[in-house]
Parts: sequence; C-alpha cells; structure tokens
Amino acid sequence: MGMYEKDGLGMFHGRLLLLAALGLLGFAALTAQLGRLSFVQGAQLRQEAERRLERLAFEPTVRGRILDRTGRVLAQDRPSFDVRVDYAVLGGAWAELWAVRFARAAHAETWREIAPEQRDALARSYEPFLQAHVERGLAELALVTGVPLEDLMERRAAIVRRVDDVADRYAAHRKKELEERALDRGQALTADLDKRLERQARRPVREQTEPHTVVPLVSDDVGFAVMQLAERTTMFEAPVLDLDGAATGRRARVELPVCPGLDAGFSRDRQYPYQTITVDVDRSTLPGPLRGDGRGGRGEGAVGVTVRGTLDAIVGSTRSRVYKEDPERRRQWLEEQATPEQVALARTDRGGDRGAYMPGDHVGHAGVEARMEHTLRGLRGVRVRRLDTGQQQVTEPTPGRDVTLTLDAMLQARIAAAMSPQVGLAVAQAWHGDRASRRDDGLPLAGAAVVIDIDSGEVLALVSTPTVDPEDPVGSATRPDNVEAQDWDDPRFNRATSAIYPPGSIAKALTLVWAASRGEQQLGEHIECTGHYLPGRDDILRCWIYRRVYNNLTHSMQLGRDPDEVDALMCSCNIYFYELGGRLGYDRMVEAYRQFGVGSQPLDAVACAPGILGLIPERDDQGNPIEVRPTRIDAVLMGIGQGPVAWSPLQAADAYATLARGGQRLGPTLVREGSPVRREDIGLESTAVERALEGLWLSVNDPRYGTGNHTTINGQRVEYFNAPGVSVWGKTGTAQQRATLTKERRIAPDGTVIEEGDPEPPGASTVFEPVTTHYTHAWFVGLVGPEGGRPRYAISVMMEFAGSGGRVSAPIANQIVHALQAEGYLPRGSEGGRP
Repeated sequence: MGMYEKDGLGMFHGRLLLLAALGLLGFAALTAQLGRLSFVQGAQLRQEAERRLERLAFEPTVRGRILDRTGRVLAQDRPSFDVRVDYAVLGGAWAELWAVRFARAAHAETWREIAPEQRDALARSYEPFLQAHVERGLAELALVTGVPLEDLMERRAAIVRRVDDVADRYAAHRKKELEERALDRGQALTADLDKRLERQARRPVREQTEPHTVVPLVSDDVGFAVMQLAERTTMFEAPVLDLDGAATGRRARVELPVCPGLDAGFSRDRQYPYQTITVDVDRSTLPGPLRGDGRGGRGEGAVGVTVRGTLDAIVGSTRSRVYKEDPERRRQWLEEQATPEQVALARTDRGGDRGAYMPGDHVGHAGVEARMEHTLRGLRGVRVRRLDTGQQQVTEPTPGRDVTLTLDAMLQARIAAAMSPQVGLAVAQAWHGDRASRRDDGLPLAGAAVVIDIDSGEVLALVSTPTVDPEDPVGSATRPDNVEAQDWDDPRFNRATSAIYPPGSIAKALTLVWAASRGEQQLGEHIECTGHYLPGRDDILRCWIYRRVYNNLTHSMQLGRDPDEVDALMCSCNIYFYELGGRLGYDRMVEAYRQFGVGSQPLDAVACAPGILGLIPERDDQGNPIEVRPTRIDAVLMGIGQGPVAWSPLQAADAYATLARGGQRLGPTLVREGSPVRREDIGLESTAVERALEGLWLSVNDPRYGTGNHTTINGQRVEYFNAPGVSVWGKTGTAQQRATLTKERRIAPDGTVIEEGDPEPPGASTVFEPVTTHYTHAWFVGLVGPEGGRPRYAISVMMEFAGSGGRVSAPIANQIVHALQAEGYLPRGSEGGRP
C-alpha cells in the first residue's frame, strides 16, 4: 500500500507541475500579446480607436472654368439640385415589394398556413392601394416643384420606356449568348429551355437599380423643400382583404414615406455659354453669285447666322458617371505626374484623396475637359466631428483651377458662320469645277479652317463643319487610323485636327524651300514645263494646265519662258515640283514633311491625328503586312503633295507658320500653361524662304497667272480677296483622294450614263448610286498681315470633295481675313491691328 501511495503522490505532483507550466506558458503568451498591443501596435490601435470617435463628411467643390484668350467663359459649374426618384418607384417594383410586405403584416396569424399561390394573389390585391400611394406622393412632388402633374407623369413614362428598352435590348443580347452556349453544349432549344433562358437573360440592368432625374436643375429653395418632403412619412392604411379579395371590415396600417424613393441630389450643372452664337456676315464681301440681286433675302448687306456647337469638339464635355478606370488614372497621376505640393494639398489627415472620384462626380469625357481633367478637378472640403467632444475640424474645399485656351470664341463663331450652308460658300455650286470630281450641286460641304498666330504659335480658331447640334448630341467621334477610315458624313468628326487629307499643291512651297536649302535647286533656276513629267507618257504625271479644255497648254507656253521657282509657285506648275521631288528622292521628301510637322501629334489638349508619312504597308489574305519599297515616283508625287502623305488642316497652318518664321518651328498650342515656347530650327535658307514668299504673294496678287487671285463666274471676273488694308500670301490646292460618294446620275433610256455637257435624250431618268473614283479636296493655305507689313497669321481652309481649291476655299479664307479684322487682329484700312 505504501508503495502505491508514494507513486500516486508522485503522479499528483507531476500533474501539478505540468499544469503550472501550462499556466505560465499561457500567461507568457498573454503578456507577449499585451506587450505587442501596447508597445508595437499601440499607436496604431489608439489611432483607430480615436477614429471611431470621429465622423467624416465631405463638402462639394467646384470644377475649374475653361476660358478663351479674351477671358470669355466657355465652360463653368453652376450649383443646383436634381430631383430624383428611384426607378423601382417609377417602374412599379416598389409597389409590388410593399404589397407583399403589407399582405404579410395584415395576415400575420395565417400567413404561414396560406399556400404560395394564395399569398401571391393576396399581395397582388394590395398593389393598387400601394400604387395609389405612389401617385399621391408624385402629386405632392408636383406641388413642391411647381411642375404640372401631367408633365411629371409624362417624364415618368418616358423614363420607364427608355429603361425598358435598354433592358429588352440587353435581355435579347444576353439570351442570344445563352442560346449559342446551349447549342455548343449540344442542347436542343426546346420550349422549356427557351423559358429558362428567358428568365436567366432577364437580369436587372444598371438603369433599373438607380434613381432617375424627374426635375433637373431646381433652385436651392425647391431643392431644400424636396429634401424636407423626402423625410416626411405618413401612416398608410388599407382594408384587410380575404383570400377572395373581399374586404373583411378590418384595416391595417404601416408607416411609409409620403413620396417613396425621393431624393434631391446636390449636383453641378456644367454650362457652356458659347454653344450657340449669332453673328453677322457681310454679303457684299462674298463672290458675285452669292451676293444675289436684292430679291428673296439674298441681296447685299449683313445677314445674321446662328452657329451651334462650334466649340464643342475642342472644349469637350463631362460625364456624371464614374468608370472603373477613372480612380486608377487618378492614382497614376498622383504618383507619377503631380507635384509634391499638389499631392500634399490633395491628401487628408487620414491619408485619403480629397480629389477621389465618387458617384455622381463630373468627369472629363472629351476635348479639353478630358485632357485637362486633373487641372480642372477640384478638391472636396473635409469636415471631421468628434463624437465625444462635439468639436469639428474643417478643411475648406479647393476649387479646380481655370484653364485658358488660346482660341477666340467670337473669331471661331465668325469663321463657322462663313462656312455655314446658309451663306452659300459651303454649298456645292455649278462654278466650283468639274462635277465628276466633287459633290453634286446644292449639297452642303464639310470642311475645316484653322488660324495660327505666327509669332506665338497659338491657335486662334479651330473650326470643323458641320457641327453637332448641342441640343441633339450624338457623341464624340473616334479617331481614325488612316485616311480611308474617316466617315465623311459624320458631324462628330473634328476635321480640323483628327481628319487627314492629301496636301495637294499647298505643299509645293515646302518642297521648294527644302530642295533649295538642301542644294537640290539653285534659286533662279528655270525648268521647262513640258506638260507631262515622263517623256512619251502624256497620260500620267501631267501638269494641271495640260488638259484638253486648255488646249494642252504648258506653263512655259503661257509665260513665254520656262518658269523659275517664283513663277512655279505663282502658276502652281506641277512639272517644276515633280522635278524637285525627284531630285530630293523619297527619304529626303519624307524628312522634309517630318520637319514641317507631319507624323507628329501637335496638340496635347485635343485628340489630333499625327498625319500619314510614308508608304502604308499592303496586307496579304491573312492580314499580315507586306513590305512595300518606295520608288522614285513616290518622291515625285510627294513633291506636289500627293502620294504617301496626308495631314490635317491644323498641320497645314502650322507648316506655313514655320515657313513664315524662316524655319523656326514652334508647334501649335491650344492651352496657355505659362511654360516657355520651345523653338526648333529646321534649317531653311533665308533666301529660299524669301523666294517662296514672293511666289505665294504672286499666287494671290498677280491678276494674270496667280491661281489664288480670281476666277470667272458666269462671264464675270470675281477676285478671291477683297479686304482692304491687308496683305495676303497664299497657295491653292486641289488634292485627289479615292473615295466612294453617292452621286446623281442621268441615265438614258438605253441604260447608258449621260455625261456632263452631253445632250439629254427624251425619257432620261435620274438615279443616285455610289461612285468610287478620285475626288478632290479644295485647299487654301496662306499668310496674312497688315498692308505693307510682315505676315502675322497663318490660315488653312480645307473643304471635302468640293472641287477647285481656288473657287471653293479661297473665298472662305477671304471671310477669315474679314473676321480677323472684325475682331481687331488685323487693321481695317489704315487702322492698326491687335498687338
């Protein structure tokens, strides 16, 4: 017994020691955890505890304004309230949901015993009562907002129709996808499967889950009244019904909002004050046929022209929906581009970003609004309130910074008015040239015009027509990858910056100065114009004057001497510049165009096409590029602005501004950011520039041979430029491009096409059909300054598929000169222009 007692005592002591050891280990672990929490993480935990005693609220900020060069406000925020109602209320889903809840409450004692189909029937019998409650709430809303109830109900119906249409289209698309997957799995499309797929496809779309604006932009007083209405509740009461829908004599009650789903959301309406502008156009400055005879409102004198949306493609727009990539762009900007001061200003004490995107924020969507998003975007104010002490710490909102453009809104409007079909310059006319190479008579012409201040490189006007009516927008255009991708009839397309066209003869001045500066042309050198560049081939590479209509005339015959470089520019002799292009060769022609800006993206603030420079690779049947080797003919064509080169009207004006500076290239600017202008000397011989300017002067001012001087319309001489007190240098261009246009054709009874000028037999008919051929774009690019002074502004005008550059674009350039005078940039007669 004693031995067992001793062994039992030893076992007891061992267990006691083991328990003590385990207790010590547990205490050590608790002590370690306490030490870690107190010393290692103590500060962080205390900070988190402190934050739980704080309530954080953000105060709205203001987006920066966009101004023109004179200080006119082109875009600004206006604080407002939007009255919104949940779509569930507007579409009826709210009444359905609360009908089920009301039925369950009214029949609480028997609800579990009722069959599912009886529950559904009971719920449906209460829906009219709940829907009537919704109608009464909307009637209250109509009284508060001052909107007639009929109008409010029409807006509600319009929202429901639109959202239902979106839901139906999405469901149809989704069902088609599900059907294709089922077929891929080998399933037969039975009636049961069709019903199941229909149910799966009917997922709620986003528009069905969010509030919709029923009364936009109400005043502050109305907004606060709506907020009060949204907080009001009432006791909704309805009779208790039996399973057959008959009243039982009892009534049930539940507390509901007076106007369910109501919200007065604070918003900022983004206003664009210069979307619609009316200006006067002086008809006495137009070509003779457009002045009229004084009858029918087309006589001489001023006519008011209203232009819409002429700044929209540049200023751009905002959207009130935040996309998932927006926060990531904001984060990248803060980490990679923002200055330390900008980062510090944006950060809150908690490490957050006061400029972070939240639902309903205005986000730059297109144009300057998008490109200058981080400048225009303001920083919210922050209000922190302590729950234990009630103290508040306030950081005031920081408004977004204003952005000033180099554009002049009124100059832009005047130019857009001159290019309006109402004036007639931008409508195809019988005197515009060969109908086969342009749009049919009477059709409006699309085009673009650019004005650049030569000294600064600032863009004063950037016009693209037609424009999208701001009251009926169709969205922003996509930027093309090449010339053939352009949609010629799309008004969303910014033809001044995003469209690219063959330069045609306007490039001849650049070819001249480059060849002379690179030693491939001796100034004063005469080159014979033979009418065609290749010996023995008079069907290709011809001079424009070597045609049957001119009795196969050449410029050597016309001038009585072989032209030199000045003559060649004045007369626009193709043979002279074919020769210079061939001497330079393909690589140096590419270098010339690149030095003048083709292939670069000149403006950061708007989407710009960099132009096409060089051969576009051909592709095989699989779409793989096939290398195309340049030939001497490619260089020859580039000498007259054809072949493998295309640029935008903006680049054309920029190139002539570089020429006027003697080869100092600035690159055009659209936004004034205060940074110094970067100059690049592209290496032009000053004497070559002088000779080129002399040729451009004669092109406009020589009454005998200048292609930019005058034309004859209906037997009368019409000069292109008629503004007093100014000097104009310039070059017309008629550039060919292959495209497909719908053309009016006259068809003889035997089915043959009646050519223009041919007699029309009896029984002829008119058809409209797509015709693919080489049509011509009409160009005029030039320089203008005070009379007797140096060039001050570069102008480019391009009209799509319009015919002759002189007859179409030069008269529009003349109107731009008048617009520069009207806005004070150029003198009227002896007056001085803007500095």
